[in-house]
Amino acid sequence: MNGKNGNNGNNGRSRAKSKKKTSLPNLSPQEIAVIVGILTNALEVESVLVDRDQKVAIVLAGSLRRRTEADRLAEEIGNVSVGDLINALIRR
Repeated sequence: MNGKNGNNGNNGRSRAKSKKKTSLPNLSPQEIAVIVGILTNALEVESVLVDRDQKVAIVLAGSLRRRTEADRLAEEIGNVSVGDLINALIRR
C-alpha cells in the first residue's frame, strides 16, 4: 500500500539507504547474572579448564554480600601476624 505521497510510506528514503536494525542476543537470566557479576567484580574467575575434547569450563566464585568495613580491614591486615596486631592494639 502506498503512502500519501506515493513512496510506500518510507518518507522518501529508498530501501537501500535504510539501516538494518541489529537484534540483541537473547540472554537468559543466568547469563545476565554472570555478566553483571563479572562487570561489578562480584564474581572472579577461579579457574579455566579445558579437556581433551576442547570443551571449556570456567569456574567463577564470588559473593553477593556487600563488603563491610571489617572485611576491608581484615584484607588490609591479612599479612600481619597476630602478635604484631596485638602489639599495635596495645600501643594505641
